[in-house]
Amino acid sequence: MDQKSGPLQELLRTLLRAFVKSMHMKQNFSLLASVLICAGLMASLPAIAGDATESVIGKLGLGCKNRVVEQFDVPNSDITVRLGATLQQDIDSGAMTAEDMKKDGASFDWEVNGKNASGYCNVDGSGNVTEFKQW
Repeated sequence: MDQKSGPLQELLRTLLRAFVKSMHMKQNFSLLASVLICAGLMASLPAIAGDATESVIGKLGLGCKNRVVEQFDVPNSDITVRLGATLQQDIDSGAMTAEDMKKDGASFDWEVNGKNASGYCNVDGSGNVTEFKQW
């Protein structure tokens, strides 16, 4: 495993060592095998949480993108919407979750490709624009 292994990876490593040890000692390993399977499923939870976060970001970002479409009368393909840098850092560090965004909303930076137009937009947890600014 890489240098960035987290608590779940450490748990899996420990359980795997115990499993190997029980095999060498010819002990009944059915319980330990079940635990290892459960631990493997638990290790996939961060990926599931990441998918949920991406889904919420997409939903909330769409509200901002639609507001830009209304403002500039351009096709969706001409608009780039990204999470605000601070919010992105909070998500990356685990300080902000999908549930937090559903409750508190999010902030996005936007840009219209091919035009000198950019700014930011804040949305509530349902994707309704609460603030829209152009630079």
